[in-house]
Amino acid sequence: MIAEGLIIKRARTVTGKSFSLHPSEELIARFHQYAFEMKQLVAMTFGFPVDDEGRSNYYFGASYLAASIIPAPTVLRQGIGIDNTLRVLVNDDQTFLIWQRVIGDLEQWLGGHVDITMVNLDQLRERTLENANEELSNYDIIDFDLPWLGEYHQRSVLRPIDDLVARGDFNVSDFQPTGWEASSYEDVQYGVPIEPTPELLFYRRDILEAMDVEPPATTDDLLRALSDLNRKRPDIRGISFCAAPGAPIAHMFMQIMGDFGRPPINLPSVNGDFDLSQIQGEQLRPCIDTPEGLAAAEYLLQLKAFAPDDILEMDWDKTVQRFSDGEVAFAYAWSGRASRFDLNPGSPAYRNTGYLAHPNGANGPSISPMGGYALGIPANIAPDRVDLAWRVIKYLTSPAVTKFYMQKGCLVSPRFSVNADPEVRNMSRIIETVDNLAQQGRLKFWQRPPVPEFSDIVRVLGGEIHDMMRGNVSPANALSRAQSHIDQLMRAHHHY
Repeated sequence: MIAEGLIIKRARTVTGKSFSLHPSEELIARFHQYAFEMKQLVAMTFGFPVDDEGRSNYYFGASYLAASIIPAPTVLRQGIGIDNTLRVLVNDDQTFLIWQRVIGDLEQWLGGHVDITMVNLDQLRERTLENANEELSNYDIIDFDLPWLGEYHQRSVLRPIDDLVARGDFNVSDFQPTGWEASSYEDVQYGVPIEPTPELLFYRRDILEAMDVEPPATTDDLLRALSDLNRKRPDIRGISFCAAPGAPIAHMFMQIMGDFGRPPINLPSVNGDFDLSQIQGEQLRPCIDTPEGLAAAEYLLQLKAFAPDDILEMDWDKTVQRFSDGEVAFAYAWSGRASRFDLNPGSPAYRNTGYLAHPNGANGPSISPMGGYALGIPANIAPDRVDLAWRVIKYLTSPAVTKFYMQKGCLVSPRFSVNADPEVRNMSRIIETVDNLAQQGRLKFWQRPPVPEFSDIVRVLGGEIHDMMRGNVSPANALSRAQSHIDQLMRAHHHY
């Protein structure tokens, strides 16, 4: 079986005298096929009808869709090497926290030592840019936030992977299109999605049903529902959302502005959507001080009236925690954080939560913003480590390993095949919701366009919009000031 490649022999020491044995993907697949055929044999023995291909609908202790269940991970056939170390730089988000928790399993699967450098999101960008200035990269793999890609492209931070993808042993069609496209810039692929995360509206189904209120489809619907809730359930606040200064409120504003049909810069409109294929010149002119920007700003102020008292201190974690604790009935939050309550029987929101795309504003689309992370290879990686990095990226984003992340509590997947797995779909309603939105083309990333100045735009909005939320400045003045600052920035960079 070792000679046939059904069992993989993995050295545990440099000498190779100590080794471990692991089933290959082929062996696991054969076992599943054997079990399936045994099921059919039992069906025939008991006289159940069998079709021309020998299949029966006889059921015992397994899903009818068992053939589509993805098996547990097997080891990487050509591993890192027992005397080698893979170096990765990641942020402290769910998937990468799982890596850290199961580092022993990860090293066994990859066949070598894995050195994980984990930092927060702001530090991740800083470390990545510092690493890009080194003669040789300190890391083999780096994860990146999708809106940073324009800056990374401009600074040649990441190695294009089109040539690696083109080798033909990688199934691009299994990835949700928006996540795959958001990992590229100007038709150059720079990464493989590992944790694509749309922002959704979470709502308590049990509370709305008790009030006889339909799930909100528009921003006006949501405001009416919040008003009803305020009258009928004074014991609970209406909604939580990111309104802390800096990145939380800046991202929230851009995403809500998208609900009213406008991106933060002058992207060209194409068939009711926006084109990000070539962002240059006049397309970089800011569109903050616009009717859509004003509508978004005023809507956020209206939401604030139904939010907890400390809403202006809420970041991504606090927003979801309030929902998980049962303190609010609605929350705008990233889908990947739903595990805090949907896998927690002690939460009031457990199995009581519904998920919606962002309610649309006047003349806006019914969509949700796509965010999340992808794995890339540093441009200055040593040439002899490129193949190693690519093998590991393919493995870490494979269906089996992606399903493993989900079983460990990360309820997001970039792959249609994983989302179709019946064991996965039973974990949470959110998985089917996100998969349906992806297939309907209702996940977009133009709300946070990956322009080189994205971090500067976040810095400006993070200050101006938060000042507005605190009541220090009117919406009109806040938008005018933000527009002026970003316009000056774009002019200084000679975009127009």
